[in-house]
Amino acid sequence: MNIAWLTPEVPFPPIGGRNGVYNRIVQLSKKNNIFLFSIAYNSEEKNNTTEMERYCTEVHFYDRSTNKVLTLFKSLFMPYSVASRYRQDIVNELNQLVEEKKIDIVIVDFPNMVKNVVAIKRSNPTLVITINQHNVEYIRMRDMKHVKSISGIKRLAYYLESFRLERYERKIYKSNIFSGITFFSEEDYKFFEKKINTGNAILKTIPLGANDYNQEISGLNSKTLLFVGRLDYIAIPNIEAIIWFVKNVFPKVLQIVPDAKLIIAGSNPEEKILNMANSNITIIPNFSSMKELYALANIVILPLLSGGGVKGKLLEAVAFRKHIITTDHGVEGTAFQNQKHLSLCNDSDTFAEKCIDILINPEKYREQEFQAYQLFKEKYDWNSIGKDYNDFIKKLISGE
Repeated sequence: MNIAWLTPEVPFPPIGGRNGVYNRIVQLSKKNNIFLFSIAYNSEEKNNTTEMERYCTEVHFYDRSTNKVLTLFKSLFMPYSVASRYRQDIVNELNQLVEEKKIDIVIVDFPNMVKNVVAIKRSNPTLVITINQHNVEYIRMRDMKHVKSISGIKRLAYYLESFRLERYERKIYKSNIFSGITFFSEEDYKFFEKKINTGNAILKTIPLGANDYNQEISGLNSKTLLFVGRLDYIAIPNIEAIIWFVKNVFPKVLQIVPDAKLIIAGSNPEEKILNMANSNITIIPNFSSMKELYALANIVILPLLSGGGVKGKLLEAVAFRKHIITTDHGVEGTAFQNQKHLSLCNDSDTFAEKCIDILINPEKYREQEFQAYQLFKEKYDWNSIGKDYNDFIKKLISGE
């Protein structure tokens, strides 16, 4: 199949929301030709096409907002997250690709990229288009009002913008642009099935996954906690989570386990994250090797207080056979259960107590780690997910 694929971010490195996009591309590239169209946040990203060229027949990267005045003007008529990713050069080059090559299907990640395909669908009504719905985006934006690490003005702006995004999303979903809509979780699937008019689109859950690294448990007496996640200004829930942990949880851990260490690893960390480094806290920005990183600790923390959708960093930690301490937000949209597969703690005291117990008595949690890994292999391995996704795409194209 020839696939045109639109993403609101460059898929590499596969951190945060990029994880699902990158790995789906990797899986589908095994049997298909992929023509990638992505928005880059800066010139360094835009010029770094090497990784994605390994999997794609063509790679097209674009600046997110070369003309901010024009973007602000366009945002009068559409949500800002859509306006900042709607580019006429994408529309032109995608349209040319559709005309010159036999494109079997257009895959769009996230609703904020859909504006780029609307006109093309009008002129090519038989063109098959599907969208990967990572979260219910307007609800995720609306929930930003609870994030205390950003200013009240920004929280209000997110809240008001969420209603514009909701109107936009409802409009595009009932317009019959899409032949199929995929979801990362059954919860999102059921929400759309019940609450959103999705026209004639076929709905299917294709879960987020991770690669099976088959890494043996090592360093059982390690006194190290690890947090992995995107750490730039885009990743507000991650920033909020690690600030909360360092301020409210880790000091309580150090009172009982004074030699405990915390590693915070992620892309482009903000200055306030870098300033957390001390004798007990290490910051690793822009790491290059997942295996080397996860070999540093056997306990992974995901102290998320907000943000929706399935977390790729949760699945990665399970794939590396680590024990995870997280919150209800961290485990959302997955089948992992408290005490059977991992530990759920939603306040600072219980989170600290669980960290202390696992640091002191790691052997107590081996069975949970084993059960989590078994569930991962059954439901969340990218190889089986990729096959399922490829079959779904083929059925959409054939009209089954």
